[in-house]
Amino acid sequence: MVLSDRAERPCSPYGAVTSVANVFVNRQSPPHRSIRRAVALLSLFAFAAAACSDDKNDAVTTSSAAATQETTATTETPLPMGDLVATALTGHVFTQLAGMAVNAGLVETLRGGPFTVFAPTDAAFGKLPLDVLHAVEDNAEMVKSVLLHHVVPGTITPEQMAAGELTSAAGTTLTVTESDGMFYIDGNAIGAGVEATNGYVYVMGDVLVPALGDIIDVATTLPGFETLAALVTQADLIDTLKGEGPFTVFAPADPAFAALPAAIVDTVTGDDALLATVLTHHVIAGKYNLDQLPEGTITTVAGDDLTITKIDGVTYIDGNAVTVQNVQATNGVIHVMSNVLVPALGDIIDVATTLPGFTTLASLVTQADLIDTLKGEGPFTVFAPVDDAFDALDPATLNAVLADPELLATVLTYHVIAGKLTTDQLVEGTITTVAGVDLTVTKVDGVTYIDGNPILVQNVQATNGVIHVLGAVLVPES
Repeated sequence: MVLSDRAERPCSPYGAVTSVANVFVNRQSPPHRSIRRAVALLSLFAFAAAACSDDKNDAVTTSSAAATQETTATTETPLPMGDLVATALTGHVFTQLAGMAVNAGLVETLRGGPFTVFAPTDAAFGKLPLDVLHAVEDNAEMVKSVLLHHVVPGTITPEQMAAGELTSAAGTTLTVTESDGMFYIDGNAIGAGVEATNGYVYVMGDVLVPALGDIIDVATTLPGFETLAALVTQADLIDTLKGEGPFTVFAPADPAFAALPAAIVDTVTGDDALLATVLTHHVIAGKYNLDQLPEGTITTVAGDDLTITKIDGVTYIDGNAVTVQNVQATNGVIHVMSNVLVPALGDIIDVATTLPGFTTLASLVTQADLIDTLKGEGPFTVFAPVDDAFDALDPATLNAVLADPELLATVLTYHVIAGKLTTDQLVEGTITTVAGVDLTVTKVDGVTYIDGNPILVQNVQATNGVIHVLGAVLVPES
């Protein structure tokens, strides 16, 4: 792009473009404004400011390397290019943030300062469930509060970063911690940073979610937790989770409950004591941001343990990935789960006979004289077909298996692996079953497949192992 000579085109860095921005923000248009238009507007704003500046740091420069550089959530470093707005735009990974800043009327504010901005990338916003993101975008005041929650008055350079509390421009509190030389803000890793003419920008791989009230307030304010809120009410846990706490809650979103077989949901919700056990299995006493959760076991309010593992920057709870981390509440913190955490209701046989849907499997295990084995110390990993999976088998095939005790034992032990392997520990490739035959494990879009069959419900805990529920029977080739 070639800008005309400044002597021939005297201008103000904010003049006409600011007027356009104000018209754009104040226009009575639907809440979901075009992000592309917003970015184009901010880009124009940045170019205009640079063109009218005598500061060579404001000059707009591009290169093919910068344009094609692969970015990651916390390692992308925008080139210094002027003020905070212009600097953020050079990273090419802040289009969502830029659009929301325009919609909230915060462009002028961010050209003031000085400020320190903890800027979430597009990938960070992409981690949020769409209904949660849209709920924020549709509420002008909430958008402004959320964005200003990422802004701290004053300039904090990397050398000045220190553990402690910061007050955001929204008036909320941000907590900075340090671990192994890495700084975290509200439990989220602080990425690379760059100095701007009016402050400092740090790249964030996660959106910082301010406390919208206590844990119950958050669950009922943000969409996507209607089922959880209803079950907490049924289990008479409202007053507990509105209490002083603090608590750490691993909160399954609505799709997590929807993924459970209806018969299992009916069994749990039909027994208030069991329901309370399942729900409190998702709660830990104390506030633990993700960076504070140690690998290993931690005891829940239900009195049983959860196992925490961390692989490639992702935290898993009993093998289930945390999908949105560190949602703050006034009495604790929420980590959003895409799977329900199922506590151990006994050994593998106890679970198969307690939860509905495994009548056929339990009957066949009895017929094959495998009860004592699967009630043993183990541990075992069992891929458990539901009743419908057996019903779907060709009757001739099923009858042939039932008529041959040795073949039946082979088919059943083809579903069993020695050792306890949650889905985060199941690596792609082959794994040998107790039957001595290999299974093939693949993973696509977060779903684990066993011999091409998706796991429907993963990581159902047992005292002597773990169960993964399948919708198909695994049949060995020979």
